[in-house]
Amino acid sequence: MVKLIWQNKKENTLKSEDLKKYIPTFFKTFEYHSLNDKEKLEGFINPQFRSNKLFWGNNLDVLYFLLNNFEEKIDLIYIDPPFFSGTNYEIKIKEDDKFYDSIAYYDHWNNDLSSYLQMLYERILLFKQILSKKGIIFVHSDWHANHYIRLILDEVFGENKFVNNIVWYYYNKYSAGKKNLSRAYDTILVYSNSSNYTFNELRIPRKKPRKQLMRVNIDGVLKNLKDKNGHVRYRTVKDKKLDDVWKIPCLQPASKEWTGFPTQKHHSLLERIIKLGSNEGDLIADFFCGSGTTLAVAEKLKRRWIGCDISEYSIYLTRNRILDYQNEVHKFYPFEILTNLDTEKSNIIESGFFQKEISIKRKK
Repeated sequence: MVKLIWQNKKENTLKSEDLKKYIPTFFKTFEYHSLNDKEKLEGFINPQFRSNKLFWGNNLDVLYFLLNNFEEKIDLIYIDPPFFSGTNYEIKIKEDDKFYDSIAYYDHWNNDLSSYLQMLYERILLFKQILSKKGIIFVHSDWHANHYIRLILDEVFGENKFVNNIVWYYYNKYSAGKKNLSRAYDTILVYSNSSNYTFNELRIPRKKPRKQLMRVNIDGVLKNLKDKNGHVRYRTVKDKKLDDVWKIPCLQPASKEWTGFPTQKHHSLLERIIKLGSNEGDLIADFFCGSGTTLAVAEKLKRRWIGCDISEYSIYLTRNRILDYQNEVHKFYPFEILTNLDTEKSNIIESGFFQKEISIKRKK
């Protein structure tokens, strides 16, 4: 196996039982949304998991914290981390008829690739520990660093645990590049935690029915199926088996799902991922949850979920999306929001920030 080495690489050699002693912070619930007298999802309540969880804080701290009760418990992890793009994503906030600028998230590393790789490596090591035996992980990246990330995943999970290299082709993204071809796809690397992982066959509809040769397996070789007169047989198909190139558009501002959060991913992309790698009642996690698309889709598909982000704007958007959906369909499963209460976070909570009417737009 090829191992990737970078400057000051720190390998985590502690066993999981030792890591639990190094929990750097304590997370406390500051907001809880319960069932009360509202309708619940039948068969969805799990006594070992009484509420979905949204963490506001550093995801490395959250991962250490989760080792206490969630080692080998999470069935699917999707992450859309910083891409090493060299850009900090700015947003424009409107609050009480006042406008101000802020940062949604930081992705400027001052060309320090080593720091970026160390950040991801430390988290991927912990992802492996909290994934269940049937667990699977989807790591979203683009051309900036996906070649490095695959080597890290090979090292942590093993080359034999590689499942797929999914290409998300977004055909509707504008590109102003003049000295290169338009970069019109991202990469989603998929690894399993064992050979017995959840992976459901999905079929996608065709634009129109298609006549297709019928095939038969003879001694391990696919051959055309023929009738008794030696004529090949056909069938009409309306769908096809999902492959590893996904043609899904970028989310546009006209969509009702649009939040204004930079790099928000299309809900259809996350729906496909969650259906592919999990079943109803499974536990889904996203530790760079951004605007909360993964968690909102998990809620709709009757999966349990854990989310995390360091930005208060991310927590604000995710909270509201979950509540809006629950109020729309009148199906409720409790969720709580947790954080490590320092002075800054306490002041934000006490100001009523999460109950305010705030609009967020990406700053051009």
